[in-house]
Amino acid sequence: MRRSGYRCEAVIAGVCTGAAEEWHHRQPRDRYNDVPSNGIAICAACHRHVTDVSPRDGFDRGLRVSRHTVRPPGEFPVLLCGRRWVLLDDSGGWVYAEI
Repeated sequence: MRRSGYRCEAVIAGVCTGAAEEWHHRQPRDRYNDVPSNGIAICAACHRHVTDVSPRDGFDRGLRVSRHTVRPPGEFPVLLCGRRWVLLDDSGGWVYAEI
């Protein structure tokens, strides 16, 4: 939540309400991946969109990562704030991704 300044990091146009109300696990949570690179601060509307309304959109934006991969979530780029592709790290930061 600190990384985002308590603002939604998904920012899906026509859906987003702006305030980070929830924490979304990009890859389903288990005991080995409950780390900052596996999550984003997200508003409830964007969260519902990527989990229930359009999971495909979630995968296309990097907001979701397959549970069947052996690579950690931090190796998968995410479209942060609907503007820039980044790689999230486990210290709560990010770097620009080369796409």
